[in-house]
Amino acid sequence: MAVVDPAGGQPEQLIPWATGASGGQWRASDAYAYEQDPVGFLSEALGRCGDTFRFGRNAVFLGDPDEVHTVLTETGRAFHTGRDILDGFRSNPDEITALWMRGRRAGRAGLTARAASAGAHRMRERIRADLAALAGRPVDAAGEASGLCSRAALAYCLTSVPDALPARLATASERLTGVLDATVPLPAWVPGSAAHRARAAVRALTSVLTDVVEERRRGGEREHAEPDLLDALLTDADASAREARAALQMIITGTHVVPGAALTWLAAELATREGVLDSVRAEAAARGLDGDLPYTTAVVKESLRLHPPVWLMTRDVARTAKVAGYDVGPGEQLVFSPYLLQRDARWWQEPDRFRPGRWLDESQARRARHAYIPFSGGARICAGYRLGLLQLTQTAALLATEYTVGTVGDVDLTPTYESVLVPTALRVRWDPVPAR
Repeated sequence: MAVVDPAGGQPEQLIPWATGASGGQWRASDAYAYEQDPVGFLSEALGRCGDTFRFGRNAVFLGDPDEVHTVLTETGRAFHTGRDILDGFRSNPDEITALWMRGRRAGRAGLTARAASAGAHRMRERIRADLAALAGRPVDAAGEASGLCSRAALAYCLTSVPDALPARLATASERLTGVLDATVPLPAWVPGSAAHRARAAVRALTSVLTDVVEERRRGGEREHAEPDLLDALLTDADASAREARAALQMIITGTHVVPGAALTWLAAELATREGVLDSVRAEAAARGLDGDLPYTTAVVKESLRLHPPVWLMTRDVARTAKVAGYDVGPGEQLVFSPYLLQRDARWWQEPDRFRPGRWLDESQARRARHAYIPFSGGARICAGYRLGLLQLTQTAALLATEYTVGTVGDVDLTPTYESVLVPTALRVRWDPVPAR
């Protein structure tokens, strides 16, 4: 559809509306339909309107992976992630992006091979201890997974974890998620609001991490035997102590709720997919937990493909830009769904089938590379995505090597389409593998 520019210029292309077949403005009935079945609503709109359409007052949905990739790549320039609440509710997008990039550098290249090996060992022992503590009894997967993930990540990042840190991290992460889930997002200055509680929790976490950084700096070269992520951040020539603390905080805040959701789905796959646990166990036995585990990694990636923890992502338009051939401007928001991209039959063979083997075929992985974004992408890709992938792979290998895993009671794997995707009901139990 197009309308003639009254000034005599080129016709203005109008983005179709995800509403009745005749088009038109967004209606209350559309909002109700979306709330009742968001994935069904968006899937139907994609079929009717194509890969780009409006829904809501200022939202534009993108369903083409190349267009989504462009938006992710341009995040920090033409598009922003909105107000960042991970580090004291910062509001300067350029400052946020610079901090994100510093965290990515430290996570990717700042650690030496020795530090990475030491961190992986600490992480594995933390996972092993936590699994042993929960073994032999029914476990609410979603309720326990987040803590297991964040404690493992803290063990990787720090040689010594203060006693108060895991609880402060859990509270901050859960309250930040509460802000995203709030139906009526009240400002942070309103006492009792989700944002007010989240900001208090973030400040409490900041206080503990500031003490950790200052104690490390007072220790001179090193008081601990093994290098860790904080060492890498503090030796970054461009980073002050405050920036090192902020980058560490940004990385670890993302290791609780979202990885916990990913681990919950991974546990579901290991417990319900016949033969998968045995195959992971065989690979770990043949290659060792310190070795490369391609099949186990493929299981993790396939679980993330079918069940991306963040099923819907957004970017705010910072300046006038063209997206999918349409003009968008400040005040508008771009919306895209890893869940729908990663189950789109145009990019994936048998998209709804659990097939870890697709990740062992490089040609298949390349074909769908822009349609796989469980960790987001571009400059604001999850700073801890490598850590998260390692953590999930190690947990799967340890579960398979040391335990049998099964579900308990009624299981409902219907996803809850909130800010984080989790199963409606999943209880699992792991019991030690009998000694031979």
